Amino acid sequence: MINSTVHEKYMQRCIELASLGLGNTAPNPMVGSVIVCDNKIIGEGYHSKIGLPHAEVNAINSVKDKSLLKKSTLYVSLEPCSHFGKTPPCANLIAELGIPNVIIGTIDSAAHVSGKGIKILRDVGCNVITGVLEAEARELNKRFFTFHEKKRPYIILKWAETKDGFIDKERDNNSQQPVSITNELSNRLVYKLIS
Repeated sequence: MINSTVHEKYMQRCIELASLGLGNTAPNPMVGSVIVCDNKIIGEGYHSKIGLPHAEVNAINSVKDKSLLKKSTLYVSLEPCSHFGKTPPCANLIAELGIPNVIIGTIDSAAHVSGKGIKILRDVGCNVITGVLEAEARELNKRFFTFHEKKRPYIILKWAETKDGFIDKERDNNSQQPVSITNELSNRLVYKLIS
């Protein structure tokens, strides 16, 4: 069996790929997938936009020699889906192709998936490992997980505060215009932090 450091290396690549979908996949999660055969990446993909094929499908489609799939390991940052939505279930495709090993970053907590994709894979004899770089995989989709686990949106609070604890400086010359206590650089940094 491959050691956990190798699994983490490939899962890190899945997370990097998944982040390429930022801003285009909601309400679906961002997901990346890598297919490895004989310690070489032979395919990779990510979910680029809602309604388009998922990461696993894109990774599978990128493999030139499909006969290698039967002796490969598929890495994916989130449990493969197990339901029909805008696209067919990824878990079924992986099972049909006979990919023997699937390494998952984190389980999908959406009620219509949660563990069902893993069950489909295990039922056909697939070796499934979960929880590889789980914290990183969850962080990538914190908005998705908050919605499904806490039944609310992910909330970000931001404000500017002066050194002495005020959030709004005195009005300038009795005008009704607030005086900004931030600058353009800090505004750009905050925007980057919350994106």
